[in-house]
This record gives sequence, C-alpha cells and structure tokens, in this order.
Amino acid sequence: MGFLDSLKGKLLNKESRGQDMLTDDEKELREYEEYYRPQSGVADGTYAEFVVSDVFTISGRGTVVVGTVTGGVFNVGDRVIIDRGHSGTVETEIVGIEQFLKVCNSVSEGANAGFMLKDVERKQISRNDIIKKQV
Repeated sequence: MGFLDSLKGKLLNKESRGQDMLTDDEKELREYEEYYRPQSGVADGTYAEFVVSDVFTISGRGTVVVGTVTGGVFNVGDRVIIDRGHSGTVETEIVGIEQFLKVCNSVSEGANAGFMLKDVERKQISRNDIIKKQV
C-alpha cells in the first residue's frame, strides 16, 4: 500500500472531522481530489495547455511549435486554439506530435514536445504564446 493510498484511507475514515482538524497532508489530498474531479474538466481530458518556446517551418510539411505541456493531455487530431494575448487567437489542429525524435500519439503534463500544426503560418505564432485544447 503506497503513501497516497494509506493517506486516502485515513481521509475516508475521518470524513466526520472538520477541516481544521485535518493534518496538512490530509488537506492537500482533499484539495487535490477536489481539483481533479471529473466535472472540473481536467480528469476527462477537456483541459490542456502548452507554452510555446520556439517555432519552425518545415518546407513542404508545415509549422512546428516546440514547448512544454503545462497541464492536461494533447493528442494527435485535437482541435486547439493559439492564444496570442492581445493579438487574438488562431484555431488549428495538431497533425503530429514528436518528443525527443520519437513520433507520439499523445503527450501529457510536464512533457517537452513539438506539435505540427495544420494551416498555420510561422508569422501567426511566436514564443510564449499559449496553445489550449478546444472544448
């Protein structure tokens, strides 16, 4: 039985205790479980965010953005929105994902990856733009 399992068991057995009676670990676990409930959109895969660190054009193929997934999961075929801040947004689709020279079908939070985007020109995206999964 792992640490989280034992902590979860303790928390389930002490539901009647007030919030002020919980240990810091129990409070943290309760906050984590509240945040990742299916209705939050995180657990069922509707939320995802990617921060762009660089942009390339591969002639004959398209535009590739490189960066870090800061939340959620991205899959090939996902419809996404490029949030350019004050410059507006651009809608597109992920047609390919690559991670350390390996082609992938999906990447999740914390991953450094490259996305090939459909029908996006180099000038439509830049460093620090945010790519979000379209719901």
